[in-house]
Amino acid sequence: MHALNDLQFLDNQLQSFRWNLGMCIPDTLMSGDELSFLRNQNKIRSLTLVTDFYCDYSMGSVSLVQFPELKSLTWKGLNRYSDLECLKDYIRDHGHQIVSLTLDLVDYYLAAGSWTLTILQSHESLPDNFLFQEVLNANPEDEPVIFPSLEYIDLSAISFANAGIEMPFFHNFESLKTLKLRSCVREIDWLEMVSNSGNRVKLKCFELSRFDSGSTATTETICKFIERASELETLCLVLFEPTDWESIMSAASSCSSLTRLVVHSLAVEDEEDNVHHGVPWPSGWEQLLQGRQMTCFGTSTPPGILASQLQGMQNRPLCKLLHIRATGTMITNLFRDQGMMRGTTYEFDVFNFAKWAFSADGLPNLSVLAWGDFSYEGRYSKFNMLLCRSETGCRPLSPSDVWLWGLVNDNMDMLAACPIEDIVESPEDFDGLENLDDFEHLRDVIDRIDIV
Repeated sequence: MHALNDLQFLDNQLQSFRWNLGMCIPDTLMSGDELSFLRNQNKIRSLTLVTDFYCDYSMGSVSLVQFPELKSLTWKGLNRYSDLECLKDYIRDHGHQIVSLTLDLVDYYLAAGSWTLTILQSHESLPDNFLFQEVLNANPEDEPVIFPSLEYIDLSAISFANAGIEMPFFHNFESLKTLKLRSCVREIDWLEMVSNSGNRVKLKCFELSRFDSGSTATTETICKFIERASELETLCLVLFEPTDWESIMSAASSCSSLTRLVVHSLAVEDEEDNVHHGVPWPSGWEQLLQGRQMTCFGTSTPPGILASQLQGMQNRPLCKLLHIRATGTMITNLFRDQGMMRGTTYEFDVFNFAKWAFSADGLPNLSVLAWGDFSYEGRYSKFNMLLCRSETGCRPLSPSDVWLWGLVNDNMDMLAACPIEDIVESPEDFDGLENLDDFEHLRDVIDRIDIV
């Protein structure tokens, strides 16, 4: 905080503030008292907080009500009772003006336990769903909070159990343009309720990440919701196998405005790890990918299998940006266990796919091939690859490729969609990578590559 104290801002100069360090918020940052760093910044309209959800209860008092013009709130890592009460106070006073809301509890049951232990000291009974019935529905007259301005909502590690029609976002679902649900509980029940409600679904972007297997009814509910959201332009899915991809693609085909499609498949490798699995090739794929409006496509299918699938199409897809997803965990394991880029099979597949994709027999409109994990604003950026067409084959993007970087940046939300890892990772996730000889070798290979 000493460095922040040296900064001199005019009163109400800041319009946005980001604390994305994944650390506890210092008491002197935004407590709202006379010593708070942001005490005189009442014009902030966009606030991003990425905090450590294991912070001690005595650390980092936060006050949101000091920002009366706040319209965009992102809080990842809120978990303590004081965090939830802070959010409740803000929703009560200013929920009507929120346009964009992103909440990630990281561990819902830990947050629920924290809230319950505190509230039991003063209440005899507990709500069925503390978040939706108490925190987000903080209306003193016990009337539903409508959120009339809400257009963008991104929820992670949230439970929809017993949410019912009193859930705040249900009443103005027609206003939502973007809905993202990741690692939630009982979200399928809520999607079914929305589909059966008769409310119009005007979503432009729908992102769903499920990390456990579902029944046939689960797939049917997802398909029904996609069909209701017929104006979708972006659809991003992570689904656990087995999944009826034939039905999923049939539902997606009903979205005539779809321009970006991301599909990742998960399967169980052992009792502890979920890994990306090749997505089957249902009949609906070709119709979707061959459409001229489909500009961006992302998949977790390994490059060798994907090449065979695409080569089997009568007409090649016309996408400009293709992303072959490899999770951060997978990438770090490749470096740790196999010494990637030192002649491994995966190296062969990636570069040979690129060689084919940019050839005359490949993807005619492809401008950028992305490989890796682009989630969480570049957490794994040092491992990722961005390749483009060259006179002799393909090469890495260079700083002078302004238009291509524009294409990447304009679609970074699609590249980062549906992260597998949590926003806060434990240090052991990177154990064994202290010696980055393999990584340096990779960077050297990429910098000099010209695949012909």
